[in-house]
Amino acid sequence: MCVVLSDPVERVHRNFLARVEAGDLPPARVAGPVDDTLDRELDGTTALALFRAQVLSRHLDRLARELRAAGDGYYTIGSSGHEGMAAVAAVLRPTDPAFLHYRDAAFQIARSGQVPGVDPARDLLLSLLASRHDPIAGGRHKVLGSKRLAIPPQTSTIASHLPKAVGAAYSIGLAAELGPEHRAWPDDAIVVASFGDASVNHASAQAAFNTAGWTAYQGVALPLLFVCEDNGIGISVPTPTGWVANSMGQRAGLRYRSCDGLDLADTLAVARACADEVRRTRRPVFLHLSCVRLYGHAGADVEATYRSAGEIEASEGDDPLLHSARIVIDAAGLSPSDVVELYQEVEGDARRTLDAIRDTPRLREREDVLASLVPPKRACRPARPPSDDERLALLGEGDWRTRERPQSMANCSTGPSPTCWPRTPRWSWPVRTSGRRAASTGSPSGSRPGSVGGG
Repeated sequence: MCVVLSDPVERVHRNFLARVEAGDLPPARVAGPVDDTLDRELDGTTALALFRAQVLSRHLDRLARELRAAGDGYYTIGSSGHEGMAAVAAVLRPTDPAFLHYRDAAFQIARSGQVPGVDPARDLLLSLLASRHDPIAGGRHKVLGSKRLAIPPQTSTIASHLPKAVGAAYSIGLAAELGPEHRAWPDDAIVVASFGDASVNHASAQAAFNTAGWTAYQGVALPLLFVCEDNGIGISVPTPTGWVANSMGQRAGLRYRSCDGLDLADTLAVARACADEVRRTRRPVFLHLSCVRLYGHAGADVEATYRSAGEIEASEGDDPLLHSARIVIDAAGLSPSDVVELYQEVEGDARRTLDAIRDTPRLREREDVLASLVPPKRACRPARPPSDDERLALLGEGDWRTRERPQSMANCSTGPSPTCWPRTPRWSWPVRTSGRRAASTGSPSGSRPGSVGGG
């Protein structure tokens, strides 16, 4: 059964209702080789909780389009098709920092269920309304994020958050060693960073993958779970079949696993195995999660100009909510009419929340937009600098003599003792030729652990 309408949002909505009521649900499918060692049993309580998170995410996408049409909202890039990320959130802890893809509302909603007192519908709707009371951006931009949920806000610039996630993962091990005063995350926390399949090709992503693998290859702790949400298309450009798996499947220092993001049970099982491995080994893992994209890229996108009707229909036929409806019917003993009732109940709650905050104040003045979002300074215990005698004893006479002189960082950082311009170094540096340093047999570059050179 398929409803034919020109509006993809309404078409997907009506198709869901019609197919559930008719019992016309897609069969189970698994994207890659099945790992028989994983437990894919899903209890009814967990299935219902995840399905509710998925349904709320879907209705927030619908409301975003309605707000934009009414001139009350401005952001229409949605999460429809990526709702399987609710299962990824379920296997993590709310103290695990999450650097999220902009299609991950279902993740934030599912994580909200782990922290008492968080209202994800209200928070995300305030963001869609560009409200002053938006708890993460103060009305400046619609972003996913929450301090209470350990979700740092990210922009929609693809892959720009991945290097930050690598640094955050490295900092967890470093904090365990150094014990900083304002430690935010527990020693056994892991970081998750999610992104789309097209982002894999971005220089920022490649730098993050390489740094993570290079670091772990040397035995340095880097507890990071990469999650690639592969919907097969980057805005209007298809991702070649097999590209993500073949380009990421054999990287040194980076374990690769895959799951079917349309199947809650499979995603939950594989994501749990990945998270457990990262937490136990403190090494990065790459989770390749297959999914679909519904409604096109954003509200202004006319998907039919670059995808065939058959391709669009196939994606809509694999609506993850239809797959999840089949799963909750089996796991929780619901009837098709129960599923429809739950779907409509969540929609009604979301609309009532929107009605209550729709007239919330917005940013109207230039000064309000430019006002700082940086939190006030926090109290820190005073730091005592070393005395002159302590510095002399630690760093020696060379440091003491050069304190007041201009210093070349290159000469000072690579030598076995401080040798700074304008003094003659103890080995002969090559003269510059056309602005570039020539090769030199006298240079100690790379001769000691931790040195950084070319190559």
